[in-house]
Amino acid sequence: MNAFTANASLVLYPVEPSWVPENLEALIKFLQETGLAGDALHQDENSFSVGENFLEHISFMGCSPSIKFNNENDDDKFTFIRLTLTPTITALTGSHSFAPHCPHCKKAEKNWREHLKDHRLHCGHCRQTSEAWQYNWRKSAGFGRCFIEITDIYPKEAIPQPSLLQALENRFHIAWKYFFYYP
Repeated sequence: MNAFTANASLVLYPVEPSWVPENLEALIKFLQETGLAGDALHQDENSFSVGENFLEHISFMGCSPSIKFNNENDDDKFTFIRLTLTPTITALTGSHSFAPHCPHCKKAEKNWREHLKDHRLHCGHCRQTSEAWQYNWRKSAGFGRCFIEITDIYPKEAIPQPSLLQALENRFHIAWKYFFYYP
């Protein structure tokens, strides 16, 4: 998906893949009011600096993560928030997406790239066909129309606090989850 950066990202998305907010402004207002997102970045109206409460909402793992919160070198290698809405359900799988586990037999579908057709996946083990988002991707892929991308976060480097996911659910009346996107 070309709206996403070339860097790794932490991505939040609703559990119902077809969901989008009634208006984008409501989502932007929520993210800014909670302090996850700050001011809009000039190059893209749907991109925002990290907000004053960003570190309260996102927990970093390890003893010394290297995170840049500003664009000193005029490149995309810094952490910011980008909102992406798509007209149809979009599959975000990357080079590091794990083999997903079938919702029926629970076995890993190692040939998923060959069997993924129109957001449906055919299990080579039990022969069942299911929506791809019903598979367990182990936080390495996501499907939807609404994504909150937190850029320049490498897989398992940071995770959203449960309170952030709960606040999103309370505000928009739909559960949210996350995955790591690595192009």
